[in-house]
Amino acid sequence: MRPLIWMCVVSLSVGCVSKSKYSELETKYEQCRTKLGKAKERSGPPAWVQQLQPLVDRGLLEVEDVDGRTVIGMSSEVLFRSGSADLSADGRQTVSDLAKILARQTDADWQVEGHTDNQPISSEAFPSNWDLGAARALSVLKVMLDAGMSADHLSAATFGQFAPVASNATDAGRAQNRRIEVVLLPEIRSRKLRK
Repeated sequence: MRPLIWMCVVSLSVGCVSKSKYSELETKYEQCRTKLGKAKERSGPPAWVQQLQPLVDRGLLEVEDVDGRTVIGMSSEVLFRSGSADLSADGRQTVSDLAKILARQTDADWQVEGHTDNQPISSEAFPSNWDLGAARALSVLKVMLDAGMSADHLSAATFGQFAPVASNATDAGRAQNRRIEVVLLPEIRSRKLRK
């Protein structure tokens, strides 16, 4: 029994750090955090994010980091009439302006994501929210291609009602959930050469 107690005491004492050593390490850690913060401030956002600022200022889109991904969000109210996947004139212009900036990022891959609220839709054109979200994403993708983005770096997806950003219990929440997001994809895709 005594050897076991002795091993525990030795283990604990090896893991302990003196107060002065701890204070020294804590100071070095804080210095590193400060240097990192200053480096981030100097580097600032990428140039293409800064070029989007006029569209952000006009309330046409938002740019944010979500779970390590850069997400450009646009409200469906800006882009589409209710229950429609046809872009409004203002929506078409907004998407075109966005695409002209993103097209300059020739090494980036983007995904256009269509999102809806949870209110059921059932029309001949859109039997479900999945269909409406997909049709809206494709409408945006086509305008982006027309504005000069490369088809090799663009894809579309739908989440329907299943990725809300707000509660669907209120009109305001449902309005936030009806959106298009253009997401900068991580560089993990490998391309297969074909004959």
